[in-house]
Amino acid sequence: MPSAAFHAERRSALSAMLDQPVLLMGNGRQARNFPANPLPFRQDSSFLYFSGCALPDAALLIDGDQHTLFLPTPGPGDALWHGPTPSLAALADRYGIQTAPAEELEPSIAALARRPWSLAVSDPRRTALARRLTGQLLEYGPLNGPERLIEAVISLRLTLQEEEVAEMRATGAVTARAHRAAMAATRPGRHERQIAALFDGVLAAHGLGTAYHSIVTVRGEILHNEGYDNILEEGQLLLLDGGAEAASGYATDVTRTWPVSGRFDGRQRAAYDAVLAAQLAAIDRCRAGVRYRDVHLAAGAVLTRFLVDEGLLRGDVDGLVERGAHALFFPHGIGHLLALDVHDMEIFGDRAGYGAGRRRSSQFGLSYLRLDRDLQPGMVVTVEPGFYVVPAILADNDLLTRFQGDLDLERALTWTGFGGIRIEDDVHVTAGDPDVLTAGIPKDPAEIEALVGTGELRLDG
Repeated sequence: MPSAAFHAERRSALSAMLDQPVLLMGNGRQARNFPANPLPFRQDSSFLYFSGCALPDAALLIDGDQHTLFLPTPGPGDALWHGPTPSLAALADRYGIQTAPAEELEPSIAALARRPWSLAVSDPRRTALARRLTGQLLEYGPLNGPERLIEAVISLRLTLQEEEVAEMRATGAVTARAHRAAMAATRPGRHERQIAALFDGVLAAHGLGTAYHSIVTVRGEILHNEGYDNILEEGQLLLLDGGAEAASGYATDVTRTWPVSGRFDGRQRAAYDAVLAAQLAAIDRCRAGVRYRDVHLAAGAVLTRFLVDEGLLRGDVDGLVERGAHALFFPHGIGHLLALDVHDMEIFGDRAGYGAGRRRSSQFGLSYLRLDRDLQPGMVVTVEPGFYVVPAILADNDLLTRFQGDLDLERALTWTGFGGIRIEDDVHVTAGDPDVLTAGIPKDPAEIEALVGTGELRLDG
């Protein structure tokens, strides 16, 4: 858990970058179907970054060197229903910041010489309050705050401090336990939902939640498959894209793919080896000063060599990559930023993911690249190449026309039903070699084959 001193230093850094008071709103609880039955609470990530406070309905006012955390006063029945609540003084000690009752927020802002800047949050009620107190046109999404404030927040959150990296490394260790347990429990006749429950349960047994809805599927060609509908069968590949989230909000995001039977067949092994080689080549490029787009293209070149060797594409590897033909089988970007959000700071759109003067490509496949910055020490990124046989792509007349000279459609159709393979790790960029935070999760095919089917449906990891 990052320390109170870390959050205080981050607040001071933000204040030093601006000549303006800043009001950051925390999320509140939102009803699932009636007020006393709320949705799972998740604090706004920027609020967490500058406060460390995960309590609902909190607000943070940064005015020069005066930092105040405004917190709701417990209701008369709270102690009965929810247990004793720490006093404001105790919370001030916990968070290392001056605290005040939420009722004092509005008069405190009215007393300022200038109205503060603020950011929209995912809770509409809290965004509406920020809009009223600041007079800004705030909307979660495209109008989520003043440009200078957004740029300042991005610049601070973009590179991680040692405490943040340590938090992610620890979270990755629990994620490794869950992935290993899922591999060991996989065998024909079991169900996707059983493996999903085991994976999520191992995280819960270690006090962590999921960073996002875990993807557990034999339909790996559906990139964000949300359902758990299938019985596991001999000859299938199971793809699991899942990661833990710590109480501090820091996330992991890892994908592994393995054979349900415990043995890769010939095509599966050839494709898996190609994806793994592409991932290792891309990870090796995750060094300070390297453009992340080039990390993506390095993986694409390795995969294209496989596609040509398999007769799926025809032509020169460099030319095929330049035209984007490999995206017929690797249609997404190589990865994204990772920290407090699993797709970190994507609430700010491409302002966070793309460097100054850079815009998304219009090329098929490359247009989905979420990150195009020059890598800096302290960044954490995912590296997640894949190979997918997607029927919708192989039936898309526009794509077939565009790549008719590159694609052997008849050969490609013989791969229908293959599914998909993705291998993903979380990589910390340093001043030297890449630091893989999730290296403890098996991806060597021999190690995977030795593990699959050796365990039971247990939640102790």
